[in-house]
Amino acid sequence: MASALAGPLAAAIGGGVFSAFFYLSVMFGGAGALILGYLAQLPLFLAGLWLGVMAAVIASAVGTVAVLAVSSSMLVALAYLVTGAAPAILVVRQALLARTTADGGIEWYPPGRLLMGLTWMGFAGLLGAVVLTLDQPGGLEGAVRETLSRMAEQLFAAQGQPAPGPDAFWLARVLPGFVVVSWLTMTIVNGALAQGALMRFGRNRRPPMRLVDLELPRWLLPALLGSVTAASVAPDPLGFLALNTALILALPFAFAGLSVVHAFARSRSAKTPILVGFYMFLFLFGWPILLMVGLGMIEQWIGLRRRLRPAGTDQEDE
Repeated sequence: MASALAGPLAAAIGGGVFSAFFYLSVMFGGAGALILGYLAQLPLFLAGLWLGVMAAVIASAVGTVAVLAVSSSMLVALAYLVTGAAPAILVVRQALLARTTADGGIEWYPPGRLLMGLTWMGFAGLLGAVVLTLDQPGGLEGAVRETLSRMAEQLFAAQGQPAPGPDAFWLARVLPGFVVVSWLTMTIVNGALAQGALMRFGRNRRPPMRLVDLELPRWLLPALLGSVTAASVAPDPLGFLALNTALILALPFAFAGLSVVHAFARSRSAKTPILVGFYMFLFLFGWPILLMVGLGMIEQWIGLRRRLRPAGTDQEDE
């Protein structure tokens, strides 16, 4: 029994060590280190989606201790735990949930609910930041403006030029929402990379989560539209909170829009070239993500994927 547990335990511990190494690599600077920093969750996902939730917990604990030992900073270790380990554990736990259906099959936790769980985590992070900065002048927005101003002072001082004041940083109004969206996106990317790698070597516990199977709750569209409306008419700080909430709620619709693109490509013989070309265009220019959000909203309203499905077929995506 001990020998049977030694291998998985060693793999989980190794995953935590590698995750901590990736996370701390940003301290050394450089583009390569930044990429490794983005992939800090990948070893946690590999351990969890291969060996189970407990392996993800062990890897996260080891990673947190390693970050604390190397950085000697409780704040850095807490940031790793909150932004890296906790989302990975949540995704692994929910992704591996399954139940037996009436006909004896296995129904896995749906990707739409998993995406919404991450969205709620991002919203909770935004609310937490708002609460923690209530005693700051201008709240969270004021704290972000002040931070950006201090960073600009250092940069402009090195060039011998006067730095702009805090009011010049209009990006501060939307930066919290963009940070949350970036955080959630990297969590999703790391999870997808881990699942794909495990599938390639036959080590995955659950089958692939197909983007074309993504279903969002019906209340999400009114919630997004309500947030946009509140951001337009409500005074601060409510308007500020509504604006950043709208940015976070737009993320699931961006993935719903991508699911429409995948459904369209599936119905074509040149599926792979279409998807490769589309993602290259998306990553090169960036702005088409706004079209994906709009497309996802239309999908939620009229069901574009059903219209793209060939008539008389109920074929699964490969």
